[in-house]
Amino acid sequence: MSKNFSIDARLILQLGRDSIKNHTTALIELIKNSYDADATKVEVEIKKDYIRIADNGFGMSEQEINDNWLIIGFSEKRASKQSEKGRRKTGEKGIGRIATDRLGKIVEIKTKSKKDNIQGLKINWEQFDVEKTPIENIEIEEIDNPILTVPKRADKEISGTEIIITELREQWDSSSIEELYDELSYFVTPLENKKIDFEIDLKNDYDQSFSKKVSSTINKFSEIDIDCVYDGNKLLFTIKDKYFKKPTTKIMEINEIFQLVNSNSETKTIDCGPFFLTISLYIQKSSLLSGSGFKLTDLRDFLNNNSGIKIYRDDIVVKPYGFVNSSLGYDWLGLAERKARDPAGVSRDTYKVSPNQLVGGIFIKRDENENIKDSSNREGLVENAAFKELQNIVLGTVILLESHRVNIINTQKKESKKNSTTKNESIEHITKELKQVKSELRNIEKKVVNLDETSKTSLTKSIETLDSAIIETEETFEKLFDEKRVLNALATLGISSAVFGHETETAVSNFKLHLRNAKEYFDTDPEITKQQLDKAYEQSKLISGWGEFALSRVEREKRGKRKRKISKILNESLDLIEPALEAKSIQLIREFEELYATTYTMDIESIIINLVTNAYTFCVNQDVKRKIRVNLEKVVFNKIAGYRITVSDTGKGIPKEYEGRIFEPLFSTKISGDKKHNGTGLGLTIVKSIVDEMKGTIEVGRDSKLKGAQFKIWLPIEI
Repeated sequence: MSKNFSIDARLILQLGRDSIKNHTTALIELIKNSYDADATKVEVEIKKDYIRIADNGFGMSEQEINDNWLIIGFSEKRASKQSEKGRRKTGEKGIGRIATDRLGKIVEIKTKSKKDNIQGLKINWEQFDVEKTPIENIEIEEIDNPILTVPKRADKEISGTEIIITELREQWDSSSIEELYDELSYFVTPLENKKIDFEIDLKNDYDQSFSKKVSSTINKFSEIDIDCVYDGNKLLFTIKDKYFKKPTTKIMEINEIFQLVNSNSETKTIDCGPFFLTISLYIQKSSLLSGSGFKLTDLRDFLNNNSGIKIYRDDIVVKPYGFVNSSLGYDWLGLAERKARDPAGVSRDTYKVSPNQLVGGIFIKRDENENIKDSSNREGLVENAAFKELQNIVLGTVILLESHRVNIINTQKKESKKNSTTKNESIEHITKELKQVKSELRNIEKKVVNLDETSKTSLTKSIETLDSAIIETEETFEKLFDEKRVLNALATLGISSAVFGHETETAVSNFKLHLRNAKEYFDTDPEITKQQLDKAYEQSKLISGWGEFALSRVEREKRGKRKRKISKILNESLDLIEPALEAKSIQLIREFEELYATTYTMDIESIIINLVTNAYTFCVNQDVKRKIRVNLEKVVFNKIAGYRITVSDTGKGIPKEYEGRIFEPLFSTKISGDKKHNGTGLGLTIVKSIVDEMKGTIEVGRDSKLKGAQFKIWLPIEI
């Protein structure tokens, strides 16, 4: 006796639930089925008590339901990968139908093909949730006299599929509706001013801002967009990209655009009439999709469905130009061939794009372009002079786009150091991401109450583990910043020691000298002894002052972020180094406004000490009346309350050619007598690092009165 496998009915539920992660994904699977059915319109309704999906695709006959739809795992899409309209079918696993179980317990399916009557089925998925019941023993209820309500078709025929799901398994909300809208948008072409051949109309009870026709949002993630308007006289180009806010505009003569394609062209007039052209370049980089909710697979699907530059006449697409499934018309500009001849990368001037990176269309009107004619077989256009001109204009526009991308890359390379992400910015980005994860965890916790106890306990434990890991990571970042702050302070101390070390050494030598003199005159001349002891005492104050300065750099209290009186921090720091300035006849001028700010004392000290140390170095080499001026004032910058610390000196100033480099690590403009650089090249780097971390600004220039260097540091009141 032969043996056969039997499938337990519960397996069908497990298959769907394991394959479809959430209710949004389940609904997307049903929309994919509508797309594969060549529907031009899909209506999606998400209500409190039901979900409805209705399309005007080719529908199903009774035989197709029996032979295909009711056979789980079977998909005719594996054998036929393109629809009658030439769409690349999106689903091949044959499990989209059981996506309805993920959405609700009861599903009604009504469908009609052009040549058959309306068919209706009602499925109760709870009937499948039983032990040891073969799937073939569960009967599917047929609906008597089903009524089908689907969007109208352009050909007046009635066909399509309507699905109504009730006893919903999950509650929708504004967030999930927005997520659904974003995912649906990649089915829709981004081109405007044309008849869209796949339209999704979404209605819901949760967020009315998304109750509307779905429009493309993935088009926001193109890298470059170029538009061209031809009014019959000149060409007006507008180029936008992801990197620069201001669009680039360019007016060109006909012969100029033709010379991009053929350098020998002398053409100045054309037979084709006015048109509008738009092209977008998509680069498959995950960084361009950051924060969008889209994945690279979504972008690839989008390009599979939409790439190519199409021709629209009176808003009707003209096949086969720009259609992916057309072996002849898809690449009607010959982009793939020119790329193959010269596959140069974007860093080279001869860089060329591939046809599957572009989405675009050229829009013409029949009455304004009489010389662009239909071919005799009604498929495509006559490739006459007017068509060739149109072709060359589009190709020339692509060349402009390519040139713009090369310029972007070259500009980015030149500014890479200037625009590179600092470690502080990277940590800040990660911290923001962690906060977002924490917020999402809170949202998940709110939904845990609807789960069974086992799932609830497991999920709660996972949330607690993640929460703990996030807190630990944030604490680690804080420790790293604290360590960095201390290292900055120690480096500042080292720099100051190197600069002021001579004065300290002199004070020690003088202290010892005065003590010896006092000892020598101790028995013979009390007056001279007292004078020498007084001088030794003055030198000892300089020595102890420098010791106090060194020890106070790393006090723990200075590492905490608190509301501080900024003038007090500045005064205390300057008091400790002023004796060293006076020893070199440098006058220290202080002009402070009284103000408070939330900040780290250690950071403000590092800024002022490094700037004054820098000013000291340049002052001592000038044979003028030496001065250093420190100014503190309240300043509002970009509508943000803040304060500005300005340090100026009577030194020689910063040479113009060095202004762009002085903040680079180890770069120094301090030249000794033997023409060697004798600065550490770290002081201004430390200042810049602290200012960036505090989201401030730093300017360097020349003081109009003191004639030396001037540094202006702006910092926000709250950090």
